[in-house]
Amino acid sequence: MTPPAAFGALVVGAGISGLAAAWQLARMGVPRVALVERFRLHHDRGSSHGQGRITRSTYSDERYVRLVRVAHSEEWPRLERESGMRLLHPTDGIFFGPPEGDLDRWARAVADAGAPGVEWLSPAEARTRFPAFAFPDAHAVLHDHTAAVVAAADTLLALDRRCRVEGVHVLEETRVLGLDPSTDPVVVDTDRGRLLAERVVVTAGAWVSQLVPSLAAHTRVVRQHVGYFRLGVAAERTAPGAFPVWVYLGDAARGLYYGLPAFGREGVKAALHGVGAESDDPEQQPGADPAAIERVRGFLATQLAVPLLETLHTETCLYTNTPDEHFLLGTLPGYPRVVVGSACSGHGFKFGPLTGRLLAELAMHGRTTVPEFEQARDAFALPLT
Repeated sequence: MTPPAAFGALVVGAGISGLAAAWQLARMGVPRVALVERFRLHHDRGSSHGQGRITRSTYSDERYVRLVRVAHSEEWPRLERESGMRLLHPTDGIFFGPPEGDLDRWARAVADAGAPGVEWLSPAEARTRFPAFAFPDAHAVLHDHTAAVVAAADTLLALDRRCRVEGVHVLEETRVLGLDPSTDPVVVDTDRGRLLAERVVVTAGAWVSQLVPSLAAHTRVVRQHVGYFRLGVAAERTAPGAFPVWVYLGDAARGLYYGLPAFGREGVKAALHGVGAESDDPEQQPGADPAAIERVRGFLATQLAVPLLETLHTETCLYTNTPDEHFLLGTLPGYPRVVVGSACSGHGFKFGPLTGRLLAELAMHGRTTVPEFEQARDAFALPLT
């Protein structure tokens, strides 16, 4: 099929945010939507692969608490409805840590945003409800009844199918070399030729600063090292509904760890949330660092009240971090035809269908129909230089 002379909108990058943006643009009736991906769809080189992700209402910032409520009430149900697929698998969520950690700030954010379904437990109460955890240094536990495991691979498949049903022109294995936001239409150069588009949405993840050079000084790519571990309990005790999603909020020395039930593959998933001092090269694929996985094992051994057995599998993914770990969602300063959605700092998947809506509306109208975003828009704006 020969691409049209100019697309109504073109999305660069087909991770969760790019797929969702293309879907939402097509749903809005934008003619000739294109989605360009440098690898094959559903690849494991970026940030969106894997079987499961966490969603929950508990957050460190009330703006995200309010946004995730919109995602839970509007956009995840919409995607599940239109795709006919179950994408959120409810399970309890627990958030805990030492007095020196960040739990109190997270609890204040939840309370200030009026998040439903989150309660404060003593460690003793939490041990009764969640016997797989010892909570040895926790001064309290937040129990989030709104949490779930996001079926990540299924979500990407659902968005892929919806894009194709809606007529999105998908160009795989097509690397974008650069774009000129000053032209009308916008010129997008690829290794397979030049494309033109009335609007461009850049969701290039770890490669975003190559296409938007002004972001190079404001983003850092950090490779995450994830392990899947067998526990010495019956398999049904590590499944969603029986085993929680969890986040440990330590101090600077202890770090922030997170984990999920066994989902889509054997073993519970766990990792250290790494912000990193140095930037990693996204072109490299070194595999998981054994020392990083051992650090996760050491942490689990202190926190679990059940036996920790062998490491079953490891993988990596890429975080694209901003210094404050806020998202970058907004128009390119001076060029309203180009919108950027990136630098989700490892916590973007749960917002995916909503992020796609925000980017689509920003691209086409310059503002969104989501008051919760508009009220916090400055926090997500792209830097001027």
